[in-house]
Amino acid sequence: MAGCAIGSLATVAAGASSRGREARLSLHLADGLLARTAGGRTQEGQALLRLAGRTGPGLLGTVAAHAAVMRLTEIDDIHRPTAVTVGAMTVPPALAFAGADTRPGELLDALHAGQEVALRLALAAGGARLLTRGQWPSLIVAPLAAATVCARLLRLPPERMRHAMALAIAQVTRGPGRPLGARTGRWWLFGEAVRGGCGAALAAADGIDGDPGLLDGGWLQAIGGELAAPAQLTATDSLSDELSIKPHPSAKQALAAVHGLRTLLAEERIAPEGVTAVELHVPPAYAGMLAREAPQASRLASLVNAGWQLALAALRPELLDDVAREGWPDDPRLAAFADRVRVQADPSLDALYPRAYPARLLVEADGRRHERLVTDSPGDPALAFDAGQLHDKALRLLGPHTPFHAFEAALRLPQEPEAVATLRAAFGYAPGDRLP
Repeated sequence: MAGCAIGSLATVAAGASSRGREARLSLHLADGLLARTAGGRTQEGQALLRLAGRTGPGLLGTVAAHAAVMRLTEIDDIHRPTAVTVGAMTVPPALAFAGADTRPGELLDALHAGQEVALRLALAAGGARLLTRGQWPSLIVAPLAAATVCARLLRLPPERMRHAMALAIAQVTRGPGRPLGARTGRWWLFGEAVRGGCGAALAAADGIDGDPGLLDGGWLQAIGGELAAPAQLTATDSLSDELSIKPHPSAKQALAAVHGLRTLLAEERIAPEGVTAVELHVPPAYAGMLAREAPQASRLASLVNAGWQLALAALRPELLDDVAREGWPDDPRLAAFADRVRVQADPSLDALYPRAYPARLLVEADGRRHERLVTDSPGDPALAFDAGQLHDKALRLLGPHTPFHAFEAALRLPQEPEAVATLRAAFGYAPGDRLP
C-alpha cells in the first residue's frame, strides 16, 4: 500500500514539518481566529451555531459549526491555484483535537500537514478551474484536510493515517450545486464535510479500515474529467507557501479589482464622484460569477458582485469591511457607481489564471481614460501581510474595543506553549473537551 496515491499523501502528511514556517502558520492561525470571531457576530453565523447545537451535539458538531462560520465570512485565507480555503477546514479541528500535552510545534505541524495534502488533492482533481464545472474545490478536499490534521494530533502511525485519509476521501461529494437564498446551504455543507473528516480520523484510530487504493482508479477523472492531473499528488514543493490572506471580506476573484481601483483613484487623485464608467476585464473563468447576482439578492451576493464591491471601495470603504452586510446602506451614490461598472470576459488574461486572479481596469473620469492591470492584492504572496497588517485587518473588521488577547496568543504560539489552551478557549473548547 505504500506505493499507492493515498500512501504517497500519507507520507507527506506524516512527515510535514512546520520548521522554518512557524511565523507564517501562526499568522494564518490568527487570521482564522479573526474569521471565526467576525463570522460569529453575523446573523447567519449565529443561526449556524444554534443549528449545530440542535443537530450535532458534542465536540464534532462544534467543529462543524466553527468551520461553517469561518467560511461564510469570505475573509479566510485562500490558495489561488486551487481556490481552496484551507484555514476553515484545518483550524477548528486542530484546536479541537489538541490537548494539554500538545506542543505548539505539534499543532503547527498538524496544520501544515492538513494544508499540504488538501492542496495536492485539489490540484490533482483540477484546481480552481473546477469552479467552471460547478464544483467547489474546498468542499472536495475539506474531509481530507480535517482527517489529516486530526490524525497527526491523534499521533496515528502511517498505516492508520492511510485509512483515515481513505475514509475521508470516500465521503467526497461530486458537487453541491449552487445553493442560493438569504441563507445558502453551502456553509452548512462545508461544515459537515469537515466534521466527516474528523470522524474518519477517529474511525481509523478505532481500527476501521478504508480503501487506500481509492485514488489509484478513476476517482480523480470522475471529479475533474480532463482537468485531472494525478501527478500533482506527489508534488514536492510546499504548496501552502502560496497561500493568500484576504484584506477585505470578498470573493477573491474581485480583490485585485478592488485594490486596483483604490490605488488608481489615490495615485491619479480622482474623486469617486468624477468616475463616469468602469470596465472590469477579468478571465472568462469568473467573469460571469462577478456579475451574476444583484448585490441585494443576499449577503453572499453583496460579497461577490464586483460592481458593488468597487462602489464600496470607492465611496464607503468602511462598509467594504462589513462582514455581516445585514443592513442595506441608505446611500444612493453606491448603486449609481455600481451601475457604471461593466464586467468583461477577457481571454487575454486567461494565461495568468489561476496562478493569479488578475483584473484590468479601464476607468473613465473627468474626461480622461485610465488603464491598470493588477495581478496581486494585499495579502497575496507578492504583497504578503505581516503581523501589523493583520492586526490592522482585525481592527477594521472587529473594531478597537474587541479583546485581542487570543489573536495575539496565536501570533506568539511558537514561543508560548500556554497559547494552545488560550486558543482552544477562544473557540469555546473546554479543557476537558478533546477527542478522544
